[in-house]
Amino acid sequence: MAYRATASTKKLVSSSDETALRKKVLELHANDVIEFDDESLLASIEGILNHVMPGDDAPRDDQGLTDEAGKLRRIIAPPGPDGLLDTLPYLLHQITCVLNCKCSGGDGHASALEILQLLEHYKWEAKIVIILASFVVEYGQYNLVARLYKSDPLAKLVAMLKQIPDESDEIFASMKSKFETIINLVKVSIEVTRFIAKFGCFPSKYISNDAEPMVMASNQIPIAVYWMTRVVVACASEYAEIVGKSEVTSSYTETWSVTTLHQKITTIQTSFQTHYDACSIHIAEKKQIRYVEKLKTMFGQTTVYIDNQKILQTIMKKKDGLHPLSCGPQVETKISVEALKGKTVLLLISDLEISIEEINQIKYFYKERKKSECHYEIVWLPIVEKIEETKEFDDRVVELKCSMPWHSLEHPRLIKQGFVKYVREEWRYSKKSIMVSIDQRGKVAHQNALHMMWTWGNAVYPFTHRREAELWSRKEWSLKLLVEETNEQMTTWIKDNKFICVFGGDDYAWIEEFLKAASDAASATKTKLEMVYIYKKNTTQEHITRITEILSKRSVLIWEKAASTYFWKRMECMLYSKVHHGAKITTAKEPGDAILTEVISMLTLGDHDKGWGLVSHGAGAGAKMIAKAKGDVMVKALGEFESWSGAVREKGFATALHEHLAGRVVEKHHCNRLTLPGIEDIGGTMICAECQRPMEKYIMYRCCVE
Repeated sequence: MAYRATASTKKLVSSSDETALRKKVLELHANDVIEFDDESLLASIEGILNHVMPGDDAPRDDQGLTDEAGKLRRIIAPPGPDGLLDTLPYLLHQITCVLNCKCSGGDGHASALEILQLLEHYKWEAKIVIILASFVVEYGQYNLVARLYKSDPLAKLVAMLKQIPDESDEIFASMKSKFETIINLVKVSIEVTRFIAKFGCFPSKYISNDAEPMVMASNQIPIAVYWMTRVVVACASEYAEIVGKSEVTSSYTETWSVTTLHQKITTIQTSFQTHYDACSIHIAEKKQIRYVEKLKTMFGQTTVYIDNQKILQTIMKKKDGLHPLSCGPQVETKISVEALKGKTVLLLISDLEISIEEINQIKYFYKERKKSECHYEIVWLPIVEKIEETKEFDDRVVELKCSMPWHSLEHPRLIKQGFVKYVREEWRYSKKSIMVSIDQRGKVAHQNALHMMWTWGNAVYPFTHRREAELWSRKEWSLKLLVEETNEQMTTWIKDNKFICVFGGDDYAWIEEFLKAASDAASATKTKLEMVYIYKKNTTQEHITRITEILSKRSVLIWEKAASTYFWKRMECMLYSKVHHGAKITTAKEPGDAILTEVISMLTLGDHDKGWGLVSHGAGAGAKMIAKAKGDVMVKALGEFESWSGAVREKGFATALHEHLAGRVVEKHHCNRLTLPGIEDIGGTMICAECQRPMEKYIMYRCCVE
């Protein structure tokens, strides 16, 4: 039964009461929908439009149209009950009749509702696909007759009766330019239709119909279908006027022109795009949550695999069917993760700002691994805040990969975002590089083996907590532990049991003062001091140049900047390691871990403005064998050599100086700093190395540019 317009329904358009309009449209929609492949029918509609109006430079794709015809044949008459063989032609005819009625002056709103009533048993997107098809078939027939005008006598007779000009005629060309506005509006409607279809295809396990963006989209779909039906009605009216089928221009056409409707549909398209993006974000977040939960299970202590392949394949995306890795400068040569089977794998995780000094230090251990029969491989996984689609970004990735002799993931975009989330939340990665140790069976052996590597080198292989604890159990505080064969000359002095004086600082006047005080004390006690200078961890090139000028006149061994940086970095790593093994700091009330206490003391000295000094007898095994203090205190103590020189012959220079420093009264007013960059997961309280009181905690932001 045809839908008849009433005063109330006409009021819907004039009042723009979309709530009431939505209610009216929903009344014309049945729940027992008829299913069919509307996407193939929609593709066929696009095929017709693209064929009759391919664009200025695009040739007609006859083969493409043949392919679309094959798809359409399968959905019109497939085996089973879902075919449209009996219904589609009749539906198209019924809708065309309504459209032709509108072209003769009917009411557009009423025509739209009448058409929707004809399609009450179809899905929302199917309704508009069939409606679009009814108009596009009419338009396609018109163009088909115009094209065959000269070559087919029957087409010529039909064209003459319908007054359809030849395709090559100027009149047809002028008409075709008018058609563009209509066709562009139809194409926007097709895009909106695809959005509606997409909302119905979202996986329910990641987004429910109750999700906010889905609710908002669902509420808008009936209104969108209504307005797209109005678009087809308006396009049919405009088309009829262009080809001379109608001379009537209704009040509807004047009020809702094709241009006005284009704006309306574009607004709806933009709104659907917003809802679609929100749904996509919602789904991505749900997928990430599930992926992170999957990783938690896989990396869990109870999960056991036969090898590390499943873990490695899970964290990387595939490219061309592979999980692509490259190795060193041979970035074009792709390697499968199977090459890592049966080996301990160290996942080096960093951004693109990883320093060349850090790479070089890891490179040293990596190249030395075979000498120690350490069967491990490193895989660099670059994690960035935002992947830039620029040549500069890609060049930086390639540059870093070429500087690393180990395996690297081909590009940051091949790291799954869920893994990035897991790394940040579970492994506490922020910006400082970390190195996660994965054993041969895919189990996490250590969440940051980089600290272990900087502290112990390859001796800590296979990079497990147990191995690290075993190494710590064999060590005591000493100068040998501090330098660990970093410098060949110092290693020799330690073996020869020499008295070694190590100092540092950027205050030129203090350096001169310290050198004189050390020289005077050594001469007075007839002690031969081997002098060693270590730069501050953040010293500048200006300081390096000036300090080199000062010390070159003296018999002082100057560590290179890279070695000095490694010295302080290793101190930080030792502190990290000790804290994560449960070591406690010595306080005034109770003793703690001696090595941790001394490491904190060294780091505090390194942050002092003036400088610092340390004297050791050979390896300096035990705290009493090493004397150390901040710059002004050390200079003062050395200047007071007369009060402790008597103990030098019995106890040695280092121990005598240590006891003198231990017996002094701690200054009431002092300011010591302890800067721990990138060690955010160390909690608790730090104790001042000088007075054993708790230190205040501050957050410091630094940018050091030479």
